[in-house]
Amino acid sequence: MGKSITVKAETIEEAVQLALSILALQMEDVHIEVISNPGRTLFGLRKTLAEVNVSQIVEHSTIPHAMMNIEEELDRALLSAVGEAPHYTGIGIAVEKTESKSRIYQKRVDTVFNGDTYPVLWPASNVRLYVNEQRTMDRVIITPGDEVKVKINDEWIPPQFSIQLIEHDMLALLSFTPGKKLRRTLADTDFASVLYIEADEETEPYNDLEPQKIVDRLKEMGVQQGLIFPTIKKAVEALEPFEAIVAKGDLPVPGLDGDLEVHIRYEDKTPEETERVDYREMKTILNVEAGQIIATKIAAIPGKEGRSLLGEVIPVKPVKDVIIRTGKNAKQIDQDIVAVISGRPTLDWRGKFVKIDVNHELHHRGEINLESGNIRFEGDVRIDGNVHPSMFVRASGNLHVGGTVTKATIHAMKSAFVKGNVFSSTVIVGQEELIIGELVIQLKEILVYMEQIQAAVQQVFLVRGETGDDVEEAELNLLIRLLLEKKYTSFQELNRVFIQNVKNHTQDLTSEWTEIAQKCYGTFISSLNQDVRDMAGLEQLILEARTLVELYGETPEPTSILTIPYAINSVLHCNGDIEVISKGLYHCSVTAGRDVIVQGLVRGGEINARGKVSLLETGSKNNVKTIVKTGPTGSITIGTAHAGTEIQIGVKRHRFMHPKIGVFARISEMGELLVD
Repeated sequence: MGKSITVKAETIEEAVQLALSILALQMEDVHIEVISNPGRTLFGLRKTLAEVNVSQIVEHSTIPHAMMNIEEELDRALLSAVGEAPHYTGIGIAVEKTESKSRIYQKRVDTVFNGDTYPVLWPASNVRLYVNEQRTMDRVIITPGDEVKVKINDEWIPPQFSIQLIEHDMLALLSFTPGKKLRRTLADTDFASVLYIEADEETEPYNDLEPQKIVDRLKEMGVQQGLIFPTIKKAVEALEPFEAIVAKGDLPVPGLDGDLEVHIRYEDKTPEETERVDYREMKTILNVEAGQIIATKIAAIPGKEGRSLLGEVIPVKPVKDVIIRTGKNAKQIDQDIVAVISGRPTLDWRGKFVKIDVNHELHHRGEINLESGNIRFEGDVRIDGNVHPSMFVRASGNLHVGGTVTKATIHAMKSAFVKGNVFSSTVIVGQEELIIGELVIQLKEILVYMEQIQAAVQQVFLVRGETGDDVEEAELNLLIRLLLEKKYTSFQELNRVFIQNVKNHTQDLTSEWTEIAQKCYGTFISSLNQDVRDMAGLEQLILEARTLVELYGETPEPTSILTIPYAINSVLHCNGDIEVISKGLYHCSVTAGRDVIVQGLVRGGEINARGKVSLLETGSKNNVKTIVKTGPTGSITIGTAHAGTEIQIGVKRHRFMHPKIGVFARISEMGELLVD
């Protein structure tokens, strides 16, 4: 029997060449049997290998007649030992006469026939069974005269690998399976009426994969950079299943946004804090001295774009720098922001815009009355005494009142703290944000018109073959007037409304708003036009307007606080939080941009907030109407809600007809008002 082997490879040609090299034979010395062609499994997800059997061609020698006679005599003698000689195939051995049976003996099939039964052969997948030169892969019945052959071969399965690009073509993942050398032997068996023929196998892993083959596969996929050769070397040396990244693209490196390093420190409590007043929610900045560095700008660091394994550019998110605006009492020197005067520094953040200034503090040690007069101060105001009827106090920073406020009006831009009670008064905190929000909307529309006017003027100059530098001031003014009269008539009314709005709130706005309003008046309304003398002046006006829109266009998180112990018949408004820390509120109108917390009773009046409302007690036993409202994402908590209390979250309302203890109301995910 000649040498024989079964080999698998990606193509039939590769399998045949591999088998010839293993057997050390030439093509004319072997017989080739194609067991299976290469292809793909269902849906094409997995490749199947070609499988061939290559066996050596052996010329059979002629057996001498005398030798054949000796073998026949030997067979006859063996069979005569049990009486009647059964029909047999191959070298027969005496068996019981009950039924026909077969066995494996010396790598051949021995069969004895008896009675009316026939043996059955059942080949396993690792043997090849031939009956009368025809291969069978299923059970087969053997009859007298059939020629039966069983062939086994060693099998070589080459190593396999696949590469797929993952993570948006940034990584190449190699999946490797080592090859196998299967050495098969056919052991002798006992006789059986149904003989299952299976070869014993010894498996030895091997790996003859070359690094260049992996590199070539990557090149076919379009990958020629980022190869990780140490990992490729590990793959060609592996004798176990192996999975690893063999190529990596250039990952984008994200940049860092600009930031501000603040050098001033904070204290947790205000100086006049008492046992009953907790100002922990407010952080007061200590004063700085003139020339002291308030903060240092940290420049943004741009990111680095990446590149995929296929050469595609991976963009990186643009970085945002901090844009700093300084007030009149602060100055930027290189990257440092320095205090010009001694006072309390303020930092107002709006996204990546920050305005830094230093406030003076006015300390009034007496009371606010007819003798002292009203107070309007750019900075912080501290009043030790009471605020008397009909008096007015305004601070562009924080306001502290050590006494009571009676029938008076007080405004604070940042926060207000009243130590005494509030009677029939109006207290407004952070109104500047509401005014600025309205002005920003108006200025955005004006900016669009100004940019259109600029483009129209430039178009006229282009037609004339002139530049903005060649145009005289009078001619530019005339051209702007004609455009306003002929094409942009609606702009004039919008501009007038904006200018009047700024004028009405001059005392509540910083100078940058009044300055832009004056320029809009001088450029587009006044016939003198002392503000824009050339195209550069018009461009500067547009730049200033755009800067204000960008600076104030992003609504800041409310940080204002209004804290009082008790109020009656008053109007309380705060852009941030309102906290009542003692007896409560009686017949007051309360509006908060964020939360309202009352540690006492709320009787009559109306509370309106955007966020959380927490009240100790509402209404009275006499059914005094008390209204509590909040936004659709807010919640209302009431310790005791008496009859007559009405609550509203978003547009959903509920009225308490009977007292209820422990109320917690909010809107469910389904949009229903839940009142627990």
